[in-house]
Amino acid sequence: MQVILREDDPEGVEDFLRQRAWIDSSARVVSVARAGEGNMNLVLRVTLDGGRTDSVILKQARPWVEKFPDITAPVERMAVETTFYRVAGADARLARRLPRLLQVDPDQHAALYFDLGPARDFTRLYGPEALATGDAEALLEWLGHLHRLEVDPQANPDLANRAMRALNRVHIFDLPLARDDAPDADAFCPGLSDLAGRLRGDGALRLRMQELAGEYERDGGQLLHGDFYPGSWLATAGGPVVIDPEFGFLGAAEFDLGVFIAHLHFTGSDPALLRFYTPPARFDRRLADAFAGAELIRRVLGVAQLPLDADLAERERLLEIGRDRVLS
Repeated sequence: MQVILREDDPEGVEDFLRQRAWIDSSARVVSVARAGEGNMNLVLRVTLDGGRTDSVILKQARPWVEKFPDITAPVERMAVETTFYRVAGADARLARRLPRLLQVDPDQHAALYFDLGPARDFTRLYGPEALATGDAEALLEWLGHLHRLEVDPQANPDLANRAMRALNRVHIFDLPLARDDAPDADAFCPGLSDLAGRLRGDGALRLRMQELAGEYERDGGQLLHGDFYPGSWLATAGGPVVIDPEFGFLGAAEFDLGVFIAHLHFTGSDPALLRFYTPPARFDRRLADAFAGAELIRRVLGVAQLPLDADLAERERLLEIGRDRVLS
């Protein structure tokens, strides 16, 4: 049975760490607090005092989406994440931009990480600040190297990650254009429902989104992060660090780059920054652009909203770009 960790239960957290010998016998938990929003998983900063004060990051996949507790999610996503860190972390160039994994308990769907210290993610880019050239270079060089990494799927079956892909497929490709059960777009921005209705009545767009869903769910040869957007990047003194690969899988590299392209639009960043990405062999840029369109549509009409300072006219512009990219 899974022990459900809670931020308001420091004694329970200490017992959990001590039973697994993840902390020294003399260490005591001083405080437990959320470390960032933790969209999918519970992410806790645990401060310790055992002769010296230190802290670690404790992460657990609970049977729901952390930001939306009414949405169930497979707890096996933690096995995917830790496998991703093990495989990618074995490459020195990739390891430079990943947090260091310390311990794993697969039965409890929990992992312990080195604490990078106070760090903020890149969601500030949804304001007036655009992605800096140096950060884009670091992120895209990392992403290209990830996509060119040779990975044995037989030795890493967790990286098929079909359960999380099935969940993501619904929220990226199905629900935003669904005629029934779609989120109330007016709750995101008054007047948005009319724009949503127009897109939901576009048969060609709906058909192409389903074709893209099939491309997304098809197994492939490249290791993907699976959610490569500003909320998955941390700003540190040594440059960007990439976190939260629970959506990672072996598939089409075009999906990762498509997500990145979409968020260049959302953040008003320079598309010329894409020059820093070196793709794997047989990369289809048109497919990447189509995935970018799907990401634009789902972030405007779907459940996973961004902190955008965008009025109805701007959202309409983003939806038009998304539709054009999907159908191009």
